[in-house]
Amino acid sequence: MTPERALNRVDAAPETAHEAGMAGDVLRIRSDSPLYAGALRLRREVFIVEQSVPEDIEMDELDPVARHFVVLDGGEVVATMRIVPYEGALKVGRVAVRRDLRGAGLGRRLMEEAIRVAGAEGARALVLNAQVAAAAFYRKLGFVEEGPIFDEAGIPHTRMVRRMA
Repeated sequence: MTPERALNRVDAAPETAHEAGMAGDVLRIRSDSPLYAGALRLRREVFIVEQSVPEDIEMDELDPVARHFVVLDGGEVVATMRIVPYEGALKVGRVAVRRDLRGAGLGRRLMEEAIRVAGAEGARALVLNAQVAAAAFYRKLGFVEEGPIFDEAGIPHTRMVRRMA
C-alpha cells in the first residue's frame, strides 16, 4: 500500500504489519472506532499518568468535534493527535507518542500529516500550544513561538504558529 492510500483511509483495518503502522503510517480515525479508544488510552497514559494533567482538562468538549489521527504498531495505537478548527486556522493538539517509541519519528509523521491536511484545506495557519520542552521539535517543522510562556495544566507552554503558503 502506498503512503498516500494509507493517509486517506479513514478508520482503516490494517491488513499487514506494514499497514498496521510498522512503517509509521498515519491513519485518520472516527470517534466511534475501537482505534479511538486506543488513542484515548494513549493520551491518558502520556498526559494524565506521566505528566499529571487533570483528566477534566485532558478529555474535553473538543474531542467529539476533532479529527483524530493515529499511528499503529501491530494494531495498537502508539501515537496520536487531534486537529480542530481555530479562528480560520487549524489547531493541533493532544500529540502523544508511547514512551518507548519517542524519538522514532512518529511525532514527526503526525505533524507532517497535520501540515498536509492544513495545506489541502487551504488553512491560513496551523496553531498549537507546545510544551516548552517540545518547542525545538516544532521549530524544526516550521513553527514559530508567538507570545509569552504560559501555564497549561501545570506545565509551561508556548503558543506556536506555522503559517501556510
